[in-house]
Amino acid sequence: MSGGRNVRLPAVMLALAVCGAAAVRRLLVVTVRGTSMTPTHHHGDRLLVRRTRTVRRGQVVVALRPRSPAVWREDRHSPLIVKRVAAVPGDPVPPGSVPPRAEDHEGRVPPGRVVLLGDNTAASVDSRQLGFFPLDDVLGVVTRTLPRPEGAPRG
Repeated sequence: MSGGRNVRLPAVMLALAVCGAAAVRRLLVVTVRGTSMTPTHHHGDRLLVRRTRTVRRGQVVVALRPRSPAVWREDRHSPLIVKRVAAVPGDPVPPGSVPPRAEDHEGRVPPGRVVLLGDNTAASVDSRQLGFFPLDDVLGVVTRTLPRPEGAPRG
């Protein structure tokens, strides 16, 4: 009887390893650059992000930075941005959250788009300047702030 248990143990260990690897691919660690999300997140904060494109209003997300605008005041080398979801497809467009030219969708966020805003309006380039963000550019939802390495200054 114990021989059967020994045969199953490697299979169980392999299954756990596969599940662990899949979980790691679904997680991402991102370092905040700039001040657009203060006071919620500060420059240098490390964020644990769960990869998903299913987002809700109020969640903080990591998204791909739009390539075009020269209006970026923060780290121009990072391909990612951290912002809060202000509205999802079908929601009413929050007043002042997108440029007037982008509001041609009967006052609703169009399918496949989201409104992303920084918590620090004075230092954020977001939907107020850029309009709607493609939902496909959202990489995931911030689940928590990770501890800073020993001795790392708070931004």
